Amino acid sequence: MVEKVIASISDYTQSVCEMREEVEKDSCFHEFELLFRGQANKDYQLIPSIARNRKTACQYTIFNDERNLIEMAKYKMPEVFRNDQLPLELLALLQHHGIPTRLLDVTENALVALYFACCNSDTMDGEVIVFKHENRDVTNYPVVNAIADSYRFTTGTWTQLSHFFRDVKNQPYFLEQKQTHEVCHQNDEAGGKWIAECCEKIMYVYAPIRSMRQQVQQGRYILFPNHIEYETWGEASFEWLIKEIPKDHEDIALRLLIPKEIKNQLLGDLAVLGISKEFLFCDSIDTVCKGIVDSFGRKYK
Repeated sequence: MVEKVIASISDYTQSVCEMREEVEKDSCFHEFELLFRGQANKDYQLIPSIARNRKTACQYTIFNDERNLIEMAKYKMPEVFRNDQLPLELLALLQHHGIPTRLLDVTENALVALYFACCNSDTMDGEVIVFKHENRDVTNYPVVNAIADSYRFTTGTWTQLSHFFRDVKNQPYFLEQKQTHEVCHQNDEAGGKWIAECCEKIMYVYAPIRSMRQQVQQGRYILFPNHIEYETWGEASFEWLIKEIPKDHEDIALRLLIPKEIKNQLLGDLAVLGISKEFLFCDSIDTVCKGIVDSFGRKYK
């Protein structure tokens, strides 16, 4: 993993393009893509919102928090958060509207990531994390929805993966591949081991684009399973903890550090290139109108 301090927007784009060229050299047998995450504070962990600011002594598990947040959102806005939505689609919609989930936002657009690294705080150095992802290695579809649906099949602070597999394999999103999995995983214990294997890699996932904001931000997600613990007799279980991705993870190809002193300059340069708050949040009437007022701000001061 390479770490570099950025001095200007041209320096930033050059660094990204050089990394792309380096990745392409390694693509003789594998096809890779770059995904980006901008963080306003370089000290932020790579961890989803549902798992932040938790203490180990906390008695309320992530599963219970997740269940309460999702079910209350369904209760109060059933026309928006519908029961017929696939679990991953539901999580993406909840994330879009500010409900904490097990998703972490990333983007296919390096300039969008740079905007998020510069906005919200000019008192902290920011960063852009560049992930190198083998895009032919598409995360198994039913497993993705099973992980997104975790809260429905877990109890207490941990759940054995064999029991988890037993429950999720009967869900509608598993039906398409049910026969294949019944052949490959003749029993629930084997299915539990397969779930554990799928969770070993970072899960880069797509979700249906339901808003202009999602489209212009070119959003993707990282889906976090709960931490897997192996008991003394070898049975794997989901624990209540979700652990962060370490910043020296093999999937992270580059960290671009953004000094706080140049954040405002970079935001101005990005606006010239068409990357601004009113563009990225174009479905927010208030944001667009504020952008109009700000563009004529001098006249009214």
